[in-house]
Amino acid sequence: MMGLQRVLSFLARGPLGWFGLSCLLGLFGLLGLFGVAVAQDTPALRVTATLQAPAELRVGATVRLELEVLTPTWFTQPPVLPALDIPGVLVTPPQGEGELVRDTVDGVSYSGVRYTYVLSPTAAGAMQVPALRVTAKVGPGGPVASGTSKPVSFSVLPQTAAAGQAVAAGKMEVTQAFSMAPDPLVVGGRITRSVTQRAEGVQAMLLPAVALPDLPGFKRYPREPEVTTLDDGRGGFVGGQRTDSADYVAQAAGTFRLPPLTVRWRDGATGEPAKSELPGREFTVAPAPAVTPPFSLAEDLARLRHGLRWVIPTAWLAWGGALLAVIVALWLTWPLWRRLAVALRARAVQAAAARRASEAWHWRAWRQEARGPTATLGAFYRWLRVASGAQDLRAAVAPLGQDSRQTAAAVLRDAYGAPQAASAWRDMLSRSSAQWRQAWRRRRAPTPAHALPHDLNPVHAGRTATAQDAQGRQ
Repeated sequence: MMGLQRVLSFLARGPLGWFGLSCLLGLFGLLGLFGVAVAQDTPALRVTATLQAPAELRVGATVRLELEVLTPTWFTQPPVLPALDIPGVLVTPPQGEGELVRDTVDGVSYSGVRYTYVLSPTAAGAMQVPALRVTAKVGPGGPVASGTSKPVSFSVLPQTAAAGQAVAAGKMEVTQAFSMAPDPLVVGGRITRSVTQRAEGVQAMLLPAVALPDLPGFKRYPREPEVTTLDDGRGGFVGGQRTDSADYVAQAAGTFRLPPLTVRWRDGATGEPAKSELPGREFTVAPAPAVTPPFSLAEDLARLRHGLRWVIPTAWLAWGGALLAVIVALWLTWPLWRRLAVALRARAVQAAAARRASEAWHWRAWRQEARGPTATLGAFYRWLRVASGAQDLRAAVAPLGQDSRQTAAAVLRDAYGAPQAASAWRDMLSRSSAQWRQAWRRRRAPTPAHALPHDLNPVHAGRTATAQDAQGRQ
């Protein structure tokens, strides 16, 4: 206190005086209020664990552990429950939705949820339920709050059974059922016997198996037991159900009786031994009816054995060996055949290209165009370039004489002149082109090996000069 008074006196005598001291005290007050607000904004959870145990708890019985999670505000997220593991106890965690609860403690109203753990002791002794820590988001802003319950304990007495197997239960119901196939029963038929135990407050896996004995004259085939947990429709635990079944297959004809069964347990309410008597049942097994086959199996088997003696001709063996040799040869020489196929395909493509570039192919195209309804000269000029080597009609017919030049001039004049003369000039060009083709073919005839080339031959040179002079005069 003396140190605090000295600090306050120093601040009062400082340059700020009492104004600085007032600001400092106000800051301390705001920090204190903020701390109180933070403490109030994060309310703690109230977690309580309660055991709903009977006065005398034995091995195989069931006890409920109720865990209440309360808060003075509200939950923004469901509480996160811890995992519970107790040695010697079979624990079933809460299933389905919890139960809403409300309480008032020291004038403060609490609301929350009650969850139920189902504990089934499997060993005798003192059992300890540890403290359970629960977290949840509560209140405005959703801060995370937590709470821890106090540990609780209970004692388990050893199981006492007068005879046979027993189990503690609040209420036990034992039923049985029989089914036959066929009905009435014959040798080779089947009887199914099922025994169902339905116990409240007992885990299904803790219910003992019912022994279904053998029966002389029958072959017994046990089935897998059917274990089912019973609930109240909302996930709450009620009890367990176990069904043991076996199939009895008749091996002989006669009258047989399945023996009665006794199922024993210990009543959880009174603590006294209890039992259920299941009556037996008598069955009559008739002989299996004799079935006469519509045909003789012995004769059919004899015929099949005779048909197995096959005779393979020698020629078939020779042809088969030759075919096998051909297949092996093809497989060994397959790369060569593939290369040959590629080469043949390339030669076919080249031959097709050469055929499309030949004069005969272009001549057929021009003849088809000449017979067509449209007046065009596209195919004609393509043939002209291949047949004569010239690019236009005047140059191509210049060496062929005066008549050919006059015909070409008339064709060009009519083709690019009046449209009504289209058929006339096409007919004229079609007839003349056949004559020109023969002339050009003769000019392209191969010269003997001892003859001069075409350009150096004086005869051809004179004809070419005369044709050029005539074209120039035109």
